[in-house]
Amino acid sequence: MIPKTTAAFAAALLLLSVALAAPRANANGAAPTSCAAAYVELAAVPGFSIAAANISSWGANAAGCPQQILVERWAAITDQRRDVLDLTLGDVRRILRGEASDWSDLGGSRLPISVVLPAAQADRIASALRIPAAELVGQRAPAHEIVDRVAAEPGAFALIRPERLRLGVLALTVEGHDPYRDPAQHSPLRLYRWLHTETAAAPTFDPAGMLVTGELIPVRCTNHVLAALDNYHAMFDGVRDHILAADIAVAPLESSLTELGEPTPCVETLVLQGSPRVVPALVEAGIDVALTIGNHIMDCYGGCSRWDALFETLDRLEAAGIATAGAGATPAEAAAPAVLTVETARGPVTFAFLGYDSIAPYYHVGDDNPGITPLNAENVQAGVLAARPLADHVIVAANWGIEYVSNPNYIQRDIAGTAIEAGATFLMGNHPHWVQAVEHFDNALVAYSFGNFVFDQGWSVETVQGMLMELGFTADRLLGYRIRPVIIRAHSNQLPWRYRPDFVNPAGEGLPILTRIWNAQDRLPAR
Repeated sequence: MIPKTTAAFAAALLLLSVALAAPRANANGAAPTSCAAAYVELAAVPGFSIAAANISSWGANAAGCPQQILVERWAAITDQRRDVLDLTLGDVRRILRGEASDWSDLGGSRLPISVVLPAAQADRIASALRIPAAELVGQRAPAHEIVDRVAAEPGAFALIRPERLRLGVLALTVEGHDPYRDPAQHSPLRLYRWLHTETAAAPTFDPAGMLVTGELIPVRCTNHVLAALDNYHAMFDGVRDHILAADIAVAPLESSLTELGEPTPCVETLVLQGSPRVVPALVEAGIDVALTIGNHIMDCYGGCSRWDALFETLDRLEAAGIATAGAGATPAEAAAPAVLTVETARGPVTFAFLGYDSIAPYYHVGDDNPGITPLNAENVQAGVLAARPLADHVIVAANWGIEYVSNPNYIQRDIAGTAIEAGATFLMGNHPHWVQAVEHFDNALVAYSFGNFVFDQGWSVETVQGMLMELGFTADRLLGYRIRPVIIRAHSNQLPWRYRPDFVNPAGEGLPILTRIWNAQDRLPAR
């Protein structure tokens, strides 16, 4: 949810400064029991001098008192394809002691855990986690080599400074702390020291976290269930907390949301009109951006004007505070990016969202009609180049591809290449209703299809499976991503239609979803 403010960050630091654990002995052996210790964070980069400047801006501190300094913090990483996403602090200790030597010990698929730690930080890691240094298992390596080693070795596990996160490794949450989203100083993998010194509080490492869903199509039998329950919020009950935790949450909206006639009933039809009651449910769930590029975004089941259906959908979303991208009254309006900013402790991180469609040319915008920006290489390149000066990251959304397949086609891949070459950081695709491949570029990512998120296509295994993606950004780069598999379920014997996505165990029900993504990735031709 936007914004994550610097003021809130400073308030949290002040709160923590008065809630520290019992003082430990300082460097001279005396416990600073009478000192008001200040909580600060040092820049965790090689060569930082602890005697850099003064700490006067961090409030009262008795003369001569030591200060509790956060001298180090780490993120836990593994290779991108692991099916364990979340750990406890106890899990990390078990791994580093060798008590958990296989990912199956942590609920994942069977694969040996190979530990590698930064050689110069191993003793600090042992101290922070209260493990005798002699009991640490695994190999030691220079810090600058570890990310490459983990990316290349299935089953590898390491602790790194969060500044070293990059595309190609998977950052694991620990005790709910997400290195892609949360300030590094809040990591449970951290080390404090009492020091007699005046130091500067360096800006924390504080990324901006984004969450992206699959196709949102709350129509037909899904709408029938939600209306019967008289609770449109229920569609998000299985995933709401994760969406709310994101700094920016993005959903591709496939259908119109209008009261111009009744929503599409629970019948076999491809005219997909949703209820306007969906809009407050989106707000309550924490959706910040709706990508209005679906090939049913101008549908009206009652035969009303497609123009009116689009305008009402856009007006309702924007009035509710949800940004939209990809559609508008004119070509210029449809092509205009939605620009959103996340305020972090290190400054703003800004995103420009663009949207395009290749499936419904009859809904494409023109000089004389509203609609969606057509998806072609020329429009994408021009849009990305125009948006680059407006934001740190350009995010492109594409409604494209062939339905019910895992492999993106050559048109998708060509346009993805055009978007990335023009300067986009992330391209997200939808329309196939199946998950598709994820492709890595240098500091950029393409997810060709997320599959369904909310829809009633219960007639096949693949169409009830989808994914949410959690990504981390700083102003200058993409840190990485995490895929959480979901399955759309029914939750009523009386109302058997599927309407609600639920998270599933990545190593259990979610494993076929992840496997389909990775297998499709392996089939991508070399560029």
